[in-house]
Amino acid sequence: MRIKVKILFFIITTLLLILFVSTYYTHRIVERNHEAALKEEAGKIVKEIELAMATAGTEGVNENRDLVKMLYFSSKIIPETSGGEGLAAVLPAQKDDARIIKALNNTLDRLMFIGSHIVRIDIYTFNPDGSLKPFFSKIKEKIPPLEPATGELASIRQGETVLSFEEVNNLNYGNVIAPVHYNGSIHGITGIKVSSGAFDTLLATKRKITLFFAALSIALIAGVLIFSMDRMVNRPIQNLLSAITEIKKGNLGVKVEPKADDEIGRLTGHFNSMVETIRLNSEEKESLLKQINLHNDELRQKIKLATEELIKRNEELSFANQSIYNFQKKLGHSRRLAAVGQLAATVAHELGTPLHSISGHLQLLVGEPALSGNKDITRRLDIMQSQLERITGSIQNILDTTRQPGANFDMVNLNKILEDVTILLMPEIISKRIIVKKELLSGLPHVYGIRPRFEEVFLNLLDNAIDASPEKGTIIISSEISGPPENSLLPVEELSTVPWVKVAVRDNGRGIPEDYLVDIFKPFYTTKAHGHGTGLGLAISQEIVNNHHGIIMVESRINEGSAFTVLLPAAEKGKICL
Repeated sequence: MRIKVKILFFIITTLLLILFVSTYYTHRIVERNHEAALKEEAGKIVKEIELAMATAGTEGVNENRDLVKMLYFSSKIIPETSGGEGLAAVLPAQKDDARIIKALNNTLDRLMFIGSHIVRIDIYTFNPDGSLKPFFSKIKEKIPPLEPATGELASIRQGETVLSFEEVNNLNYGNVIAPVHYNGSIHGITGIKVSSGAFDTLLATKRKITLFFAALSIALIAGVLIFSMDRMVNRPIQNLLSAITEIKKGNLGVKVEPKADDEIGRLTGHFNSMVETIRLNSEEKESLLKQINLHNDELRQKIKLATEELIKRNEELSFANQSIYNFQKKLGHSRRLAAVGQLAATVAHELGTPLHSISGHLQLLVGEPALSGNKDITRRLDIMQSQLERITGSIQNILDTTRQPGANFDMVNLNKILEDVTILLMPEIISKRIIVKKELLSGLPHVYGIRPRFEEVFLNLLDNAIDASPEKGTIIISSEISGPPENSLLPVEELSTVPWVKVAVRDNGRGIPEDYLVDIFKPFYTTKAHGHGTGLGLAISQEIVNNHHGIIMVESRINEGSAFTVLLPAAEKGKICL
């Protein structure tokens, strides 16, 4: 609800309340004045009646005769009054009765003619027992006579005038009962019934006039208030609200002109001052924000450059640390292999001389004429010679493995090597009834390296898979093209742009415990039973793969099997120096 409507509602409500209260009390005062006027008029009528009866009663009797005796002519005994003597008297003659009645009739005619609103006058006398007895009545309208209540009679005996109102035939009447006095005593009552029609009409007319002028006054006051409030209050407030709306939109240049030098005018002036202060503060704030944003941009740029430099240095440091770690690992591995090579060389030297002597003696025995004719001895000598050659070849292989590789590198087809190795180990595969599945990619790129070294790697991996597989187990050999290994530092930058070859050998055997996985590539470490492995196969295989810039990985689960994966770069001959 708008403030103008609130103020108008409050003012009009207040005016209505004031008019209602004033009208109510005005009506009450008018009614009380009317009641007082009725009582006063009744008193005058009673005086006229008392005077008329006194005058009529003294025309034919002695002056010393009491008015009481004439007034109660129809009684046998004059009743006692509050101030009377209670004397008994004989009623006046009939001619006195007629004279009194005539006098009362003339007087009441005159009074009822003058008071047109008087519709009935009844005169009663007191019986000796205190009850009322009708004496004379003058009736203008046919309506029931007065019937005073016991309480009203008690009040009348005390000299009071009683006023009451009643409704007869939908018309309002006022009843005035007054005592009849003589010599200070009350000897009867006079009941006057007055019509309230004229008074009600007058009261209704006054009420209508009051309501009319009240409505007119309220309308005029409301019109003046609306006009004045619209010019002095509503318009300035609307101007302020419009200015506030513009300010909310961001227009701080708005200004409201004060219409008058009053409270709203001063409020408008303070509002303009406040807006000007806000505008100045806002401009200062925007300037500071621009400077802060500029400094923030510069700071962010510097932080970005510093962060990029830090990241670059951190990557270089990580690469250097990883390179150092890899070199340390390779150095340790090389040292272990060197120790193995030293040991192998020592063993080969220690075994070589007696083996050569044994071989020489065997050759001499084969050339003996006495033994050459015995085929059985000759066959056994040949077997001994072949085994000596085998032992010599094994020692030579150990020496070749521990030496640095030669320069006989060439383009190698890994699929062909896998086929040859599988055929070489087929007797063992058949003896354990193992199923070998080959998933070799046709057109697999060649790798640049030494074929016998790759044969040794895959021979070790497949031999381990056969050994770990159960009876009727399954071995899967697969090859495919892959990308460079993740999280691995490549020693040559070009290796990140060439395709890689991925070869995997999977079995469903007993698996390798997780705690052993970190040690299986160390020399002389083996999980096989004593006498079934030297612990050099995987160590030598890793060394061969690393020398070809590849990596070898293992995944294993207990009772689910193991998977050895070899990743090698597929590079053209001479493009990458190995």
